[in-house]
Amino acid sequence: MCSARPRSADRRRTSGGFSLLEAITATGFVGLTLLALAGSGISLTRNQKSADSTAAAQGLAQQKLEQLRSMPLAAPDLAAGNYNDAANPLQANGATGGMFTRSWTVSANDTPANGLKTVTVSVAWKDSRAHTTTIAAFVRCSNNPCT
Repeated sequence: MCSARPRSADRRRTSGGFSLLEAITATGFVGLTLLALAGSGISLTRNQKSADSTAAAQGLAQQKLEQLRSMPLAAPDLAAGNYNDAANPLQANGATGGMFTRSWTVSANDTPANGLKTVTVSVAWKDSRAHTTTIAAFVRCSNNPCT
């Protein structure tokens, strides 16, 4: 019995392998996956940098607030008013020459209650966009009510 088809034609149809279209599709899929991973890495790096800056700003605000709270009750720096370090932007460690600007406000006497003042400290910085973090605490006056 002789078959009408030659044996080499049968071998070509049944042999395993990939077509050019399958190879291009697989390469495109791998390329898109790698591109998505690279974008995620960039986003994660940017978010980590932002978190580091936020933590530094919180530390600078807390440092100033604790400094003000530790002053004698009648200290001139606790007089009602607005103050800032804008002339000397700060680094994360508090040294001058950085990107953080710090400002604070001491409220009028007896605000929010007799014998108290409110001290609010804000730290602002700009990287890819502007950020601000603010904390506040009460400071006791030397007299009740404040004088």
